[in-house]
Amino acid sequence: MKHSRVLTTSACLLIVVWVDSGGSPGASGSWRISHLENGQRIYMSGMTAQGRVIQNSHGMEGVGCAMCHGPDGRGGTMHGIPVPNITMRALTDPSGYEHPTGRKRPPYTEESIKAAIVAGIDSGGNSLHPEMPRWTGVTAGDLEDLIGFLKTLGMGPPGSQGGSQGL
Repeated sequence: MKHSRVLTTSACLLIVVWVDSGGSPGASGSWRISHLENGQRIYMSGMTAQGRVIQNSHGMEGVGCAMCHGPDGRGGTMHGIPVPNITMRALTDPSGYEHPTGRKRPPYTEESIKAAIVAGIDSGGNSLHPEMPRWTGVTAGDLEDLIGFLKTLGMGPPGSQGGSQGL
């Protein structure tokens, strides 16, 4: 009797988890992916967890933010062009950021980060470098997932942030 109750309870729990996760495999044949994992896939590959390519102004496929900003978001240099640190700590630094050219920008908000990703406009209203793709094919939900993932970048041990460049 006890063994039967454990099996019944386990089966009920499995059904609750199954229903909560969407109840069936997704279009790609895998179980529903978390928002954070979707954001990570967009960041790393420019594709959603469901396999949809995010369209951009450069026509690139199979590459995401990490191609230039790095898997940790700290940027560097690509093809001789400075690539900014896009960790949340750097983007939202209360002191803003001063570019080597002298141009300044205030701290980013979530809305101004979205404008940078989609329209190539920084938090001060300036156009970003033309090499920064404008990710025109991102949905509102995917954009929220990407921002959620950006919040996890650079969250390593204290002192591991690197420089505080900004978009």
